[in-house]
Amino acid sequence: MKYLEEPLTRPLVSVTKKYLSAFSEELEGLELERYHFVLLRIDENDELTQKALANLLHVDKSFMVNIIDYLAERGYVTREKNVKDRREQIIRLTDKARQDIPVIRTAIKRLNKKSLKNVSEEQLETYREVLNMIQANLSDSRPNIFVEYKKFEVK
Repeated sequence: MKYLEEPLTRPLVSVTKKYLSAFSEELEGLELERYHFVLLRIDENDELTQKALANLLHVDKSFMVNIIDYLAERGYVTREKNVKDRREQIIRLTDKARQDIPVIRTAIKRLNKKSLKNVSEEQLETYREVLNMIQANLSDSRPNIFVEYKKFEVK
Protein backbone atom coordinates (compact mmCIF):
# COMPACT_ATOMS: atom_id res chain seq x y z
CA MET A 1 0.00 0.00 0.00
CA LYS A 2 1.44 3.31 -1.06
CA TYR A 3 -0.28 5.10 1.85
CA LEU A 4 1.89 3.18 4.30
CA GLU A 5 5.07 4.69 2.84
CA GLU A 6 4.53 8.21 4.20
CA PRO A 7 2.99 9.67 7.36
CA LEU A 8 -0.79 10.05 7.21
CA THR A 9 -0.31 13.53 8.63
CA ARG A 10 1.54 14.94 5.61
CA PRO A 11 -1.56 15.83 3.54
CA LEU A 12 -3.38 16.96 6.68
CA VAL A 13 -0.56 19.32 7.59
CA SER A 14 -0.56 20.70 4.04
CA VAL A 15 -4.32 21.34 4.17
CA THR A 16 -3.97 22.85 7.65
CA LYS A 17 -1.35 25.32 6.46
CA LYS A 18 -3.48 26.40 3.50
CA TYR A 19 -6.61 26.66 5.63
CA LEU A 20 -4.90 28.70 8.36
CA SER A 21 -3.33 31.00 5.78
CA ALA A 22 -6.72 31.67 4.18
CA PHE A 23 -8.29 32.03 7.64
CA SER A 24 -5.66 34.59 8.59
CA GLU A 25 -6.50 36.60 5.48
CA GLU A 26 -10.21 36.45 6.34
CA LEU A 27 -9.54 37.92 9.79
CA GLU A 28 -6.79 40.37 8.93
CA GLY A 29 -8.41 43.22 10.87
CA LEU A 30 -8.50 41.37 14.20
CA GLU A 31 -5.76 41.58 16.80
CA LEU A 32 -5.60 37.78 17.04
CA GLU A 33 -3.25 35.63 15.02
CA ARG A 34 -4.28 32.33 16.64
CA TYR A 35 -6.58 30.67 19.17
CA HIS A 36 -9.78 31.98 17.58
CA PHE A 37 -11.39 28.59 18.25
CA VAL A 38 -10.72 28.98 21.98
CA LEU A 39 -12.94 32.07 22.08
CA LEU A 40 -15.71 30.07 20.41
CA ARG A 41 -15.45 27.29 23.03
CA ILE A 42 -15.57 29.84 25.86
CA ASP A 43 -18.58 31.51 24.23
CA GLU A 44 -20.43 28.17 24.15
CA ASN A 45 -19.87 27.42 27.84
CA ASP A 46 -20.88 29.53 30.82
CA GLU A 47 -18.73 29.41 33.95
CA LEU A 48 -15.86 27.66 32.18
CA THR A 49 -12.80 27.21 34.36
CA GLN A 50 -9.27 27.22 32.99
CA LYS A 51 -8.97 23.53 33.88
CA ALA A 52 -12.28 22.63 32.18
CA LEU A 53 -11.23 24.55 29.08
CA ALA A 54 -7.94 22.62 28.96
CA ASN A 55 -9.87 19.35 29.19
CA LEU A 56 -12.32 20.48 26.50
CA LEU A 57 -9.48 21.36 24.13
CA HIS A 58 -7.34 18.32 25.07
CA VAL A 59 -4.31 20.42 26.03
CA ASP A 60 -2.18 20.34 29.15
CA LYS A 61 -2.47 22.95 31.88
CA SER A 62 0.74 24.81 31.05
CA PHE A 63 -0.22 25.18 27.38
CA MET A 64 -3.66 26.38 28.48
CA VAL A 65 -2.01 29.06 30.62
CA ASN A 66 -0.09 30.27 27.54
CA ILE A 67 -3.29 30.41 25.49
CA ILE A 68 -5.18 32.34 28.16
CA ASP A 69 -2.22 34.71 28.66
CA TYR A 70 -2.14 35.38 24.91
CA LEU A 71 -5.89 36.10 24.78
CA ALA A 72 -5.80 38.22 27.95
CA GLU A 73 -2.87 40.32 26.72
CA ARG A 74 -4.92 41.19 23.63
CA GLY A 75 -8.00 42.07 25.67
CA TYR A 76 -10.18 39.09 24.70
CA VAL A 77 -10.54 37.30 28.05
CA THR A 78 -10.23 37.91 31.75
CA ARG A 79 -9.62 35.52 34.63
CA GLU A 80 -11.79 35.61 37.73
CA LYS A 81 -11.40 33.63 40.92
CA ASN A 82 -14.16 31.09 41.33
CA VAL A 83 -16.07 32.14 44.45
CA LYS A 84 -16.98 28.48 45.05
CA ASP A 85 -13.37 27.29 44.80
CA ARG A 86 -10.63 29.91 45.05
CA ARG A 87 -8.09 27.56 43.46
CA GLU A 88 -10.01 27.75 40.18
CA GLN A 89 -10.15 30.57 37.67
CA ILE A 90 -13.18 31.21 35.52
CA ILE A 91 -12.42 32.50 32.05
CA ARG A 92 -14.69 35.29 30.86
CA LEU A 93 -14.99 36.91 27.46
CA THR A 94 -14.57 40.66 27.21
CA ASP A 95 -16.81 42.97 25.19
CA LYS A 96 -14.07 43.04 22.56
CA ALA A 97 -14.28 39.25 22.24
CA ARG A 98 -18.07 39.30 22.05
CA GLN A 99 -17.80 41.86 19.24
CA ASP A 100 -15.26 39.79 17.27
CA ILE A 101 -16.84 36.33 17.75
CA PRO A 102 -19.54 36.85 15.08
CA VAL A 103 -16.80 37.95 12.66
CA ILE A 104 -14.82 34.79 13.46
CA ARG A 105 -17.88 32.55 13.05
CA THR A 106 -18.73 34.18 9.70
CA ALA A 107 -15.15 33.73 8.48
CA ILE A 108 -15.20 30.06 9.47
CA LYS A 109 -18.50 29.46 7.68
CA ARG A 110 -17.28 31.24 4.56
CA LEU A 111 -13.94 29.41 4.53
CA ASN A 112 -15.53 26.02 5.25
CA LYS A 113 -17.97 26.56 2.40
CA LYS A 114 -15.07 27.42 0.07
CA SER A 115 -13.02 24.47 1.32
CA LEU A 116 -15.85 21.98 0.88
CA LYS A 117 -16.90 23.17 -2.57
CA ASN A 118 -17.55 20.12 -4.78
CA VAL A 119 -17.43 17.77 -1.77
CA SER A 120 -20.66 15.81 -1.39
CA GLU A 121 -22.35 15.16 1.94
CA GLU A 122 -21.52 11.48 1.50
CA GLN A 123 -17.83 12.22 0.93
CA LEU A 124 -17.76 14.54 3.92
CA GLU A 125 -19.38 11.92 6.13
CA THR A 126 -16.84 9.32 4.94
CA TYR A 127 -14.02 11.76 5.71
CA ARG A 128 -15.33 12.28 9.23
CA GLU A 129 -15.77 8.54 9.79
CA VAL A 130 -12.23 7.79 8.61
CA LEU A 131 -10.74 10.51 10.83
CA ASN A 132 -12.72 9.19 13.80
CA MET A 133 -11.45 5.65 13.10
CA ILE A 134 -7.85 6.85 12.88
CA GLN A 135 -8.29 8.79 16.09
CA ALA A 136 -9.80 5.76 17.83
CA ASN A 137 -6.95 3.57 16.59
CA LEU A 138 -4.44 6.01 18.09
CA SER A 139 -6.40 6.73 21.25
CA ASP A 140 -4.01 4.68 23.37
CA SER A 141 -1.26 7.15 22.45
CA ARG A 142 -1.06 10.09 24.81
CA PRO A 143 -1.25 13.38 22.87
CA ASN A 144 1.89 15.34 23.62
CA ILE A 145 2.45 17.35 20.46
CA PHE A 146 0.89 20.77 20.08
CA VAL A 147 0.68 22.72 16.87
CA GLU A 148 0.90 26.45 17.36
CA TYR A 149 0.13 28.73 14.44
CA LYS A 150 1.81 32.11 14.26
CA LYS A 151 1.27 34.54 11.42
CA PHE A 152 4.39 36.09 9.97
CA GLU A 153 5.44 37.75 6.75
CA VAL A 154 8.29 36.55 4.61
CA LYS A 155 10.40 39.42 3.31
